[in-house]
Amino acid sequence: MTTDSLNHWIVPISGLSCASCVNRLEKVLRKHPEVRQAKVNLALESLDVELTSAASGVQLREWVQDAGFDVPVSTEMYELENVHCAACVNKIEKQLGKLPGVQRAQVNLVKSQLQIEYVAALTSAQTIRQRLAALNYPVKDAPVAAAGSVKTSSPVLHFWVGAVLSLPLVLTMILDWLGIQVGIPHVAQWLLATPVQFWVGARFYRGAWANLKHASANMDTLVVLGTSAAYFYSLYLWLFTSSRHLYFEASAVVITLVVLGKLLEHRAKNRTGEAIRALMDLQPARASVWRDGELVEVAVADLHIGDEIQIQPGANVPADGVIIRGESDLNEAMLTGESRVIFKCSGDIVMAGTRNETGSLRVRMTTDPQQFRIRQIIQLVESAQMNKPEVQKQVDVVAYYFVPTVILVALLAFVLQWWFNDFGSALIAAVSVLVIACPCALGLAIPTAIIAATGVAARHGVLVRDLDQLQQLVSVKTVVFDKTGTLTEGEPKVVKIHEFAQSHADWQGLVKSIQQQSQHPLARAMVASLTDCPAGPAPEKVINIAGKGVVAEYAGKRVLLGNEALLEANGMGIDEMHKRSVDQEATQVWAVMDNQLTACFELEDQPREDARQVIAQLKQAGLTTWMLSGDHRQAAEKAAAALGLDEVAGDLQPDHKHEMVSKLRQKQGPVVMVGDGINDAPALAAADASIAMGSGTDIAKDSAGIVLMRSDLTLILVAMDIARMTRRKISQNLFWAFFYNVVGIPLAAFGLLSPVIAGAAMAFSSVSVVTSSLMLLRWRAKVKPEVLS
Repeated sequence: MTTDSLNHWIVPISGLSCASCVNRLEKVLRKHPEVRQAKVNLALESLDVELTSAASGVQLREWVQDAGFDVPVSTEMYELENVHCAACVNKIEKQLGKLPGVQRAQVNLVKSQLQIEYVAALTSAQTIRQRLAALNYPVKDAPVAAAGSVKTSSPVLHFWVGAVLSLPLVLTMILDWLGIQVGIPHVAQWLLATPVQFWVGARFYRGAWANLKHASANMDTLVVLGTSAAYFYSLYLWLFTSSRHLYFEASAVVITLVVLGKLLEHRAKNRTGEAIRALMDLQPARASVWRDGELVEVAVADLHIGDEIQIQPGANVPADGVIIRGESDLNEAMLTGESRVIFKCSGDIVMAGTRNETGSLRVRMTTDPQQFRIRQIIQLVESAQMNKPEVQKQVDVVAYYFVPTVILVALLAFVLQWWFNDFGSALIAAVSVLVIACPCALGLAIPTAIIAATGVAARHGVLVRDLDQLQQLVSVKTVVFDKTGTLTEGEPKVVKIHEFAQSHADWQGLVKSIQQQSQHPLARAMVASLTDCPAGPAPEKVINIAGKGVVAEYAGKRVLLGNEALLEANGMGIDEMHKRSVDQEATQVWAVMDNQLTACFELEDQPREDARQVIAQLKQAGLTTWMLSGDHRQAAEKAAAALGLDEVAGDLQPDHKHEMVSKLRQKQGPVVMVGDGINDAPALAAADASIAMGSGTDIAKDSAGIVLMRSDLTLILVAMDIARMTRRKISQNLFWAFFYNVVGIPLAAFGLLSPVIAGAAMAFSSVSVVTSSLMLLRWRAKVKPEVLS
């Protein structure tokens, strides 16, 4: 809550627990000269702070975090009006960043959306809206979810009015070029051009004025400067000279063409999000639910966990749940990219958005509507699309200085043309420079490609969380795989149990009761192998040690279940006789009870069917393939040899995998890590690019920049194809955006382009860039994706 002073706030604080916390926070804050007063209330968990200026509020959260606490942050998404070019994006982000409490403001040019994180106690949503309105980028009333629908009635009307009024002027100009003199009275020219200039072009004047008030400039500024110069100079020639030729057609036609270009651009930009909108449309709005023995129709948003839903053949599944009655073939291609239908029956999981093909199903809902997998996929992709890759940030810097530079070039062209020729030539050159320069093409080159590519990737079962990692896939030299659950099926089976002479009488029941508490694939396999044995008493304490196993306690006695490293860490060695008695090429889990070696489980996990093919294609592309495994060395080497991997390392703990990835990056260049389990999270985070298998744990997916929506290794090749295709398209777009301006501006400055031609080129330059990005939507994954291209 903000007090009546502009620089005085009462801010909620999280993490306060005692009086020492209060003293520490107050002491840290008072070190900053910008803080006049800092009083912490432990009971209310709040900070009463007064700063020397409102601008200091931008750093307040950082100061609080330095003390070990935090300030709650709100995140909002707004759809904005009048966002035309990269200069608009820069202005919005820069101006909002000056508000106290704003942590991050990021604008997506393609979607005209703003994502803003702010401390609500320092800056309110109303303040943000007011600042946006003052900048001439007001928030649209329509919800962001409806961003797919394009409101075009006003732009279309403006275009047609401009086209009808400009047509006589254009025809006269064309006939004049052909040597046919057809004069339109000056007053008629003025009457035709004026509505176009000040009614059709009103949006540009409003934008230019808002920029002027904040000492900035964008596309609106260029259009207004160029067309106003032509219009008012024509007015001067008509009223105060006897000149026969006026320039009303230049101002009117340029405005009309720019309006047309923005209209076409808007429609083209809207198409780049087709893949995500298609996902949104998959989930039905209503569902048939059993209530008191009868089927009733309810909105999906009103469903609750535990509701039982009836799904008829041919209908889309409305919610995530488990089948309790019926069997059917389900098509999950829209979510996972899997083209084959999947047979499902009682006990199987179904997902919202998939299609029920053949049978009638009764499904019990297991997930809240806000947590449906389709919702998570959409949110993940939209979040990625809002972010900016590093190359976009560099282009934004160029775009920030672009408009002022163009104005200076236009001024220089005007002076030189007037010096060497005449005022009319100078005016035409300056106007042409102003209207041909297009910051829009620069601003749209990358985000349109990103939105199209991430949408297509999602359609094929590849979710991109980090755009920079997608770009890194193009330049990786080494691909590192985890073994279990990544290169193997992740469903190991116990093939043999060795029981030693000194075994504990009830050891099998104790092992079963301990491993029943774990979801690790090896633990599940061990429990399955002991189906004929009743579980023993529950352990008093179980400690999971990542990459080694578990330590449990029964009545003060320890039970060890794990690999050799676990036993050695707890003072237990394995003698050579016992080592020789087991298969060294199998995965081993040793059991120790009462400090005695009790048993050893041998387990095997089958390689994935597609693993060898994918590894062969990666090697064919010149990439080095590694496998890092926590399994012992002989088992890891056996699996690596069967799959054709270049290198292998076994007996690795999670921190060792992290170190290995870091060393490979230093020696061999960019590395991509592919994994699926908790043990892989450090290595995934250390790699230049990281891929998590769709069957993996949530922590692995959170650590990875790219997530595969199904357990299919060929999706790695699909992701690499998409990465190459995206980089190629971004490079093409940037080349043409820069080429257009680098060539067009000098031609205009030398008087080689008329304002009408310059205006047409400016209007269609951004359209061409967006249309180029739309070509990505036609991409389809090949049966055998080509890594080399």
